[in-house]
Amino acid sequence: MYEGIRKRFCERHWLKSCPLMRAKSSETGQRSTPSLSIRVPNMAVLGISTNTRLLGLAVIKQNALVDYSIRLHKSSWSPSKADMILASLEPCVRQYCITSVVLSIPYAHHQTEAFKHLIYCIREFFEAKGIPIFAETPEALHSLYPSGEKKTKKALMKALCLQFPQLSYCYHKELRNKNKYYIKLFEAVAVASLYQSEK
Repeated sequence: MYEGIRKRFCERHWLKSCPLMRAKSSETGQRSTPSLSIRVPNMAVLGISTNTRLLGLAVIKQNALVDYSIRLHKSSWSPSKADMILASLEPCVRQYCITSVVLSIPYAHHQTEAFKHLIYCIREFFEAKGIPIFAETPEALHSLYPSGEKKTKKALMKALCLQFPQLSYCYHKELRNKNKYYIKLFEAVAVASLYQSEK
C-alpha cells in the first residue's frame, strides 16, 4: 500500500491536508507517520498512548481504523510542553465526533512525575469537553495476543497488523528502528480497538 510512488504521494498528501499534522516540522519540532485522514461524521473512539516525548493517536469507528498518527515532541519537559501536547489534540477533537477516549497507561514503576502530570492534564482536557475518558493497563491488552504466544510488543504489533493491514508499513519500519518509535501508535490502536470491541 505504501510502496514506491504511491507511498511518497500518500505521505506528502497527508502531511499537507490532515489538520493533525498541518503545522510544519520546523515550527513544531515534531515528526509524524502517514494517516488516512478521513472525516468521520459519526461517533468514534480516540485511543491515546503517550509519554513526555511521543504521542500516539488512533481513531476507530465501527471497528475500522480511520485515522492514526505518531508525534515526536523533542523539547525537554516543562509545564508548557504539556500545553503544547494538549493543543495538538484539539484538531482531532474538532475533526471527529469523538464520544470516548481511552488512555494506554504503563505499569506504575514506569510512570515518572512528569508523565503523571501529563496524564492529569489530558484527563482535565477531555473532562472539560464532556468527553468520557478511560484507561487501560498492559494486562488489558493480553486478549489481543494470539493464544499461546509470548506477550511481547512485537507480538502485539503483529497481531494488530492482521486486524488493520494499513499498519504493516509502520510495523516493518519499527523492526528496523534502533530506538523504538511506533510502539506508542500501536498501543493507541490497541486500547481504542479493545474499548470498541467491548461495546
